[in-house]
Amino acid sequence: MENPGQVKIKVNQKELSLNPFVTNLTGSIVWAIVSSLKTDEEAHEVVIEVSR
Repeated sequence: MENPGQVKIKVNQKELSLNPFVTNLTGSIVWAIVSSLKTDEEAHEVVIEVSR
């Protein structure tokens, strides 16, 4: 599995502590989604915000 890079998850502005498994899993899933999208340039950073 390729290193997904740095992964941060914040809930209510507080950053969660992620173990290596969750970091790799989350990063790999996000990069897989982004790589399937049609973009004009190669992605180097992805920011996802989800609100309710």
